Amino acid sequence: MAVIVLIVILSFTLFSLRTVELDYRTNKTYITESDDEIIESGEIKMGGSVFFRNKNKYIEKIESKNPYIKVINIETVFPSKFVIHVAERQKVFAIEYNNQFYITDNEFKVLEITNNYTSTQTNAMLLTGIQIADENYAVGQFMNINGYQPIYEALFENNRPLNEQITLIESINLTSIYDDVLKVSQSAIELKFFNGQTYIIYNSSYGLTYKVELMLDVFSQIYTYIGKNITVDGQDIILTEDNLKTATIEIKNFYDYREYGEEDCYFNIIPSNT
Repeated sequence: MAVIVLIVILSFTLFSLRTVELDYRTNKTYITESDDEIIESGEIKMGGSVFFRNKNKYIEKIESKNPYIKVINIETVFPSKFVIHVAERQKVFAIEYNNQFYITDNEFKVLEITNNYTSTQTNAMLLTGIQIADENYAVGQFMNINGYQPIYEALFENNRPLNEQITLIESINLTSIYDDVLKVSQSAIELKFFNGQTYIIYNSSYGLTYKVELMLDVFSQIYTYIGKNITVDGQDIILTEDNLKTATIEIKNFYDYREYGEEDCYFNIIPSNT
């Protein structure tokens, strides 16, 4: 009994919560709230033991009331302190829904809602072709999305951080394309670049990271194909700078999976005047 009483006394004295601090792991571009305001939004009660706290509840409240904040974790620093490690969520996608544009991060948390969309104004890539559960979404909530192909993540894995992605890509359309050989529709991603070119990734659920790698390689070298002869629909064409500026580039994988793996893919150039 004496040991139990001692533990209880220590829990509510020595291990009583006295301090809560924020630790920022990223820059603060869009976070305008003060540290005190952010901490207060978590409704963390001071005093009482640091043990047996519902930290997930604190995280949920902080994130819902501060849309640009992502709580990484809440660390207990003994004997009497919490450190809330946070990062700033980034604008990634602009999604048209209910005649408005929802600006979200890559986890589809709503950061802003606007009536007008321009890539320079919102600093986000227009995303279409997804299925959105019919709900009323507010700033700070997560949108219920189906049909997403992890294109942002594949670009990131290929050393294209967000600031480069939004500089390169104007819009992303998630779609499906019927394969005449396999006689089935397969997922596809259509990316419109600001330079005027369109890249279509076929069968995007298979080897997406490798196909994105090839897409970026083609993008960086596209004008080295000026003067080369290609055949499109049985017609020989000599590539020019003009028809490469707005060309469509198809990224595909080989059909024979016994001989080729996910990393094996190829591209076709379809000039704009064909």
